[in-house]
Amino acid sequence: MLIIIALAAHEAAHLFAAVLLKIKFDKVKITLFGFNLNANLDNTAFHKKVLLFISGPLCNACLYLVFRSSMNQNFANINLFLACINMIPVVPLDGGNICKTVLELFVDIKSLCRYMIMTNTFFIVCFLSIIYIYKNYIYFLLIVMALKGIIEENRDLMEKYIHQSYRKYKY
Repeated sequence: MLIIIALAAHEAAHLFAAVLLKIKFDKVKITLFGFNLNANLDNTAFHKKVLLFISGPLCNACLYLVFRSSMNQNFANINLFLACINMIPVVPLDGGNICKTVLELFVDIKSLCRYMIMTNTFFIVCFLSIIYIYKNYIYFLLIVMALKGIIEENRDLMEKYIHQSYRKYKY
């Protein structure tokens, strides 16, 4: 039950940040990986995207600090765990989205997608090693998330390539 409260706080922080930063979104979807704001962030300012992505882990870190010296040590530890896990640079986790947002400033879209796919693949191997060595199957969920990120990166790259090709031949 405590993990559900921590996850809800994390996702509520993202929603609050989106509203506060005036990031327009069509709908909020509940998925296996939490809530998903259906928003096109392509034309959103760099600082707004970073603030949106960091808001969830920052909320969990604050909850950890508030509850770490209280009777709710378990709740504090769950929040610390969520904050740390969400900062792993794997898309669709917040850390992966922050990494992707920063890299957008320096590399072209094709290189960016390839980098994110390689990063996700690297972490899949790491998570598989952790599962094998420690028999801790919670990391299987992270593998699923990383695979989902690889699929999304390939889809995004294909959509942007088609869109650019269409614009080139249209004029």
